[in-house]
Amino acid sequence: MKTVTLLLALATAGVAHASEVPECQVRILHPVDGDSGDHWSAGKMVPADVMRRDESGVSFCTHGGSCIPVRANGLEVARLVDCRQGRSIGNGDYRLTPVPRLMGASRTKVFLTAERVGDRLSELGFSQAALGSWGGDYATNPSSPNGRLVSRALAGSKQALAEMKVKLP
Repeated sequence: MKTVTLLLALATAGVAHASEVPECQVRILHPVDGDSGDHWSAGKMVPADVMRRDESGVSFCTHGGSCIPVRANGLEVARLVDCRQGRSIGNGDYRLTPVPRLMGASRTKVFLTAERVGDRLSELGFSQAALGSWGGDYATNPSSPNGRLVSRALAGSKQALAEMKVKLP
């Protein structure tokens, strides 16, 4: 029983830690269906990291890849809350970046640090799932064991990279 409690506490601590990295949010103004069949009701806040411009218009895409249209049936159905269009990442997609006066300077700094670390780790071959976790660990607590491991890896330590790939590729 103690083992189960300890594992549950560790899992919960990891989830709480990851949530410290702020995310761009989209407010759903009217009920809408996403391109993957997801349905969002009015008032819901949905995290998003990409703005897409394509033949069907503008949409905001969630971490899981489902995209929510900005307009449907002539109505604005989704609005970006605390971020704006950032740099192009190709194929009509743009990274969303925070607006410091809306997200807050300290939250923006954590967000951008996690993003920069994630970009560097992506170049080193880490999975999309790993980028947010390692980047978040480093951005929220660089002196933690994981933060120090990321720092060593980014400084060129092959041993640190290998340890990270074993834990979360």
